[in-house]
Amino acid sequence: MKKRTLLTIALAGLAQTASAQAPGDILFTTDYEDGSADTVELLRVASGTADTLVTWSPGDQTEQRQIGQIARGPNGEYYTGNSPLPVQNPSTASIRRIDNIFDPMTRTTSTFRSSDPVQSVEGMAYDPTTNHLLFANNPGSGFNLPLREEGVLGIDLNNPANVSVVIDEPSFGDPRPRYNSFNIVRHDRLRSNNFYIGTVNGGVDDDPTVPPNADPEASLIGRLVMNNPADPTDVSFSTLIDLSASVTGLDRTLSRIRGIASADNGNIYVAEERTRSIYEVVLDGNGDFVGISKILDLDVALDSGNTGEFAQPFGIIYNEFTGKLNYIEKGFGLTGRIVEVNLDGTGRTVLLDNVPATSLIAVPTPSTLALVGLGSIAAGRRRRR
Repeated sequence: MKKRTLLTIALAGLAQTASAQAPGDILFTTDYEDGSADTVELLRVASGTADTLVTWSPGDQTEQRQIGQIARGPNGEYYTGNSPLPVQNPSTASIRRIDNIFDPMTRTTSTFRSSDPVQSVEGMAYDPTTNHLLFANNPGSGFNLPLREEGVLGIDLNNPANVSVVIDEPSFGDPRPRYNSFNIVRHDRLRSNNFYIGTVNGGVDDDPTVPPNADPEASLIGRLVMNNPADPTDVSFSTLIDLSASVTGLDRTLSRIRGIASADNGNIYVAEERTRSIYEVVLDGNGDFVGISKILDLDVALDSGNTGEFAQPFGIIYNEFTGKLNYIEKGFGLTGRIVEVNLDGTGRTVLLDNVPATSLIAVPTPSTLALVGLGSIAAGRRRRR
């Protein structure tokens, strides 16, 4: 009876802590380039307000430290990228870990992994098959880095010293399509060992509206399959869609994707910077490409021709608790805002304005947090026996 009482009290405490946030609320990271402190904040969707949960130390105005997507780990912990620019040799980048993020009394932050080969984190997702944190490492070719590592890497959660190259970036001299400038890692919601991988460049077409020296190559989306729980390098990787106009049938080549969302309907949604639009990619039951269409044109939504306001979509996610998409709008003269839209592109609603958000993740239900806590308690009881 005593053990049951302790578990009941623990669950009640976890539920009380979790009640401070509601399912569908959004955690987001910020990048204040004016030298202010970067943060991890909680957007309370119902009230349209945000609370700061974690504050990092201020940095120089030229630093961009929170470009990496925020990811949730298997025990309710969160990871964020810390990628100062310019990239240094040796690297000063890191991935940070936050435990008990919703409880100010027990919340802790720590450095999960730092320095090479972590150089510039641009996308993250937890892989339950191998218990690794996968991330896109994209330091770029403009820096002299003897230990440069471009591609998708994986860090062992049990031993962060173990870093594996999951996908190695091919040479720029290889024939197209070839994956260059990895920037997105998104877990497939319907297939636990599958991930959608995005690269800025590498498609067969060039975007004719973009100068040759401004990366006109089409973006690519690939499918990564983790095959072996004991080996994060035992993978299958294939092209899902080349976003060249000659392949998609769209009226323009998409040459700068800035986010992929995987939805429960089996389709994915792509935020594209240069067309200032969001696209739905329809997949069949096997997850193969069927078609693509534009569902939201921000120039039309904002009447940009008359208002002079041009916003670009970034960091799109599927909010499993609302069944809608959330994304970040940025643009010239625009600090940033977090937006909600239906899966068909209708119902665009600004949830939070004037915030330099860089990445989003939907908050789980309180019951999910309680179960995570219960698992930790049960594990502790097993260890004490």
